Amino acid sequence: MKLKTWLLALFFCFLFNSSALYANIKVGTVFFYPPFVMSTGDGFDIDLMRAICQRIKETCDIVPMDYTNLFTSLNEGKIDLAIAGISISQNRGTKYLFSLPYMLSKGQFLTLKSYDFTSINDLTGKKVGVIKGEQDGGVVDAYLIQNYGNQFQTIPYNDIEDLITSLSDGDVAAAFIHRSSANYWKQNGGGQFALLGGSVSLGQGIGIMALPSQADLIARINQQLQAMEKDGSYLNLYNIYFTNE
Repeated sequence: MKLKTWLLALFFCFLFNSSALYANIKVGTVFFYPPFVMSTGDGFDIDLMRAICQRIKETCDIVPMDYTNLFTSLNEGKIDLAIAGISISQNRGTKYLFSLPYMLSKGQFLTLKSYDFTSINDLTGKKVGVIKGEQDGGVVDAYLIQNYGNQFQTIPYNDIEDLITSLSDGDVAAAFIHRSSANYWKQNGGGQFALLGGSVSLGQGIGIMALPSQADLIARINQQLQAMEKDGSYLNLYNIYFTNE
């Protein structure tokens, strides 16, 4: 009787572990943050993640959500990974684990062409919109404070759509966002946007984020990022979305 009970327990243990072993990897991202995320099925980050999942022979489910829910979902174990143009930052401490950077993190001022600004000094006393600090780990705020102090007022937004709408409506004089996003809106904003000043380096690059418990998965991802760089597949993907950078 004891042997039968032990065998039954062993069977369910194996069944549980097998299910966990073959569970799909849940990858959290945002609804819209071009060119990184154009939709749940398109964008540089989406294509990169799918290529990695194929290479590590795992099935990955892309789970779109608001930025405000992305970090909460990761903390609560509702997703395994997060990818959405997220900056690697020391401010995140040991709470999160990042992959190797798959892109440089650069900031860029974007404004309306109609303002005819010629330098960042033209923003003195005005409002500048930024994405709320969770996405960039505080590197944007740190850069702006260190280099501009109180020269202008920063206005935080939950997502890029709200920020770009406010810029278009004249609620803010400029937006300070990732260079690639600024280039996207310059090219796809109906001719109303212009870059102001040059791009600047922020943080330690952009990476795929996970909890420390996913160290093995991140190690596998890092192997494939390096392999993609070596075999040219990363560059091929990069050139699809960032031909003008």
